[in-house]
Amino acid sequence: MCQFQNKPVFGKLFRGNGFGKPSYRSRHALSRRQQRRGLTLAELLIASTIMAMMTVGMASLAFTVETGNRHAKNLGIATQHARVAIGRIERALYSAHTSEQFPGFAVFSETEGSYSFPDTLVIWHLTGAPQDPDGLPRFNELVIFCPDPSAPNKLLEITVPSDTRTVPDLNDESTWLSELSSIKSSQGATVVQLTDLLRSATTQGAVTRGAVRFIATVRPTEDEWTDYKDGNKAWEEIAWVQDIYGSQTGLRQSWCRFELQLMPGEKAVREPAGVRPIPFFGSAAIHYELHK
Repeated sequence: MCQFQNKPVFGKLFRGNGFGKPSYRSRHALSRRQQRRGLTLAELLIASTIMAMMTVGMASLAFTVETGNRHAKNLGIATQHARVAIGRIERALYSAHTSEQFPGFAVFSETEGSYSFPDTLVIWHLTGAPQDPDGLPRFNELVIFCPDPSAPNKLLEITVPSDTRTVPDLNDESTWLSELSSIKSSQGATVVQLTDLLRSATTQGAVTRGAVRFIATVRPTEDEWTDYKDGNKAWEEIAWVQDIYGSQTGLRQSWCRFELQLMPGEKAVREPAGVRPIPFFGSAAIHYELHK
């Protein structure tokens, strides 16, 4: 009688392929285990470092863009204020009325210790016919540009329409300073604010002043003209502008240069740390004849 041995003849087909390689089922299970494997600590650290660097870079870029935009905006505001103020001053200078006694405009300075502050400009600016075209102007024919004494960050344009008095002689500087001080604080004066961004600084005398200055140059000078009138200088020896003169008339020039420093921003500030004032410059000249 034949006996059959119960041996798993085909077992190897399920355990392997006969060449030492795992079966299909084994390979599939191994692949699923590999897919479930997470990141190592080193990989997490590297990824975190890269993300942190990208975050810092983006934040720095955003801050730079915001800072640049704010600076450009503040610079634009200051430039617009300067354009208005300079344009207003220059138009008044170009239309100034002149005479032998008053060269169209004059600059007056206040002195503190050894320092002089030429921050007040007076212009003979007419809206009609002058009361004395060959003499001195009236106070109501003047326009005054100066900082506000009570708020030096403000640049003002002042007129006194109701004051019909004749102004003092230009050589009487003390009377001029007294009159100008009264006008600046007068309730009857008409005041126009040109800007409130004027840089203000405290002097050694603990006085806060606005950073604006005017320089007036007249050729021939008052001293030269006085010497000629007194007979101490010949007509031909006068320093005429571009040497232009005739037998009876000569060319005179009144020239004004000015500088104002404005703080960039939307409102008045007192020079905060890290913010620098911006200087702006203007000038205007008028020419007229002097008669022998």
